[in-house]
Amino acid sequence: KMIPGMAGALSNSKMNEVEKRMKKNEAMINSMTKKERANPELLLTDRSGRSRVERIAKGAGLPFEEGVQFMSEFQKMRTMMSRMQKQMGGGGMGGEEEMAMAGGGMPPTGNRASRRKAKKVKKG
Repeated sequence: KMIPGMAGALSNSKMNEVEKRMKKNEAMINSMTKKERANPELLLTDRSGRSRVERIAKGAGLPFEEGVQFMSEFQKMRTMMSRMQKQMGGGGMGGEEEMAMAGGGMPPTGNRASRRKAKKVKKG
């Protein structure tokens, strides 16, 4: 309700559902080890990923299925954010990036293709 322009869009029941989901997600994250938080790939690709998700769900007081759902949502969100980044920085080098390269500053932190392009430009 505090989001600008969204005053009438969310009912109290929807807000309560969202808050419950956020608390569950927070409990899942708090049940992860520091290593898992730093590298979520361990939960997705590692051989022991399933047992890790089981342990995390149990630590959060949730069934295994909710742990799997949490990881699925995480993957979807990661993919969506990656696509958004590519759309935002996909048009070659912008003015700031060119200035940083010309001044010998830090290379751009955009997607891989733009970093490679910047490297080629720098080499001459």
